[in-house]
Amino acid sequence: MATPHRSPINPDPRVRYRKSAEKLRPDQLDALRDGFKKIKELRDRNGFWHWAAVHGAPVDGCEHSLNQFDSLFLPWHRAYLYRLEIALQTKVPQCMLPWWDWPSARTRAIESGGSAIPPVFAENGGNPLAGSDLPPLQNNPPDWPKTTERRPGPADRLPTGKKVHEVLELTDFNDFSLHLEVDLHNLVHRWVGGSMKSQVLASYDPIFWAHHTMVDRLWSLWQGLHSDPGPRPSQWRVPLRGLDMVVEDVLNTEPLGYQYAASTAHREVGGR
Repeated sequence: MATPHRSPINPDPRVRYRKSAEKLRPDQLDALRDGFKKIKELRDRNGFWHWAAVHGAPVDGCEHSLNQFDSLFLPWHRAYLYRLEIALQTKVPQCMLPWWDWPSARTRAIESGGSAIPPVFAENGGNPLAGSDLPPLQNNPPDWPKTTERRPGPADRLPTGKKVHEVLELTDFNDFSLHLEVDLHNLVHRWVGGSMKSQVLASYDPIFWAHHTMVDRLWSLWQGLHSDPGPRPSQWRVPLRGLDMVVEDVLNTEPLGYQYAASTAHREVGGR
């Protein structure tokens, strides 16, 4: 098995850039598709089913806000994305998770009359990003589906750039985290519909990972805008369950080996 090229404790990792799903070069798109295709074939700790199960059925280990204070929603999901990205890179070292810019996709779809689902995640014909088979589980409920599905809503119901900016302008981390989760993250899950509306199924849809990479990007932008890592120091040693990491490991993306391409030069977040 290939060894991951970086780790949370590596003091000098190679830093690369996660990009918008709509701006991938052909070679970057090929690497993304090849990575998902290959980890879908695995039945070990680098396999897609393994990591999807950590969030959904049968492990159900994800963190979401129970109240307004000290939520682990953002740290947990940053670590979760990192673990999946490492799994992808054990098979395709060039593979990086892209982000789905909801406001930009909204504007494009309204103007073109097309879909707001990024084209790279929507094309069929064997595209490993278009969906996924679901694993058989012990004691499957009778209605347990065999594959993921999507039922996207009208494009104009996705978050606007204005709404995203309003959330980014919130100065208190707990307030920011809660509004990012409830007003933006949850809305997009409902908008995609189908498997994405279900916590136990959502992570089996490849678009889940682009959606949460956008969420993580907004946290990264917020950190830069407010010069604040977010969680209070008393939380920094709190374990992120199922991921073998603590909050402190994910407060900075660079030790994890990535930055966000659009956040290095400007702070635009999408269309109107």
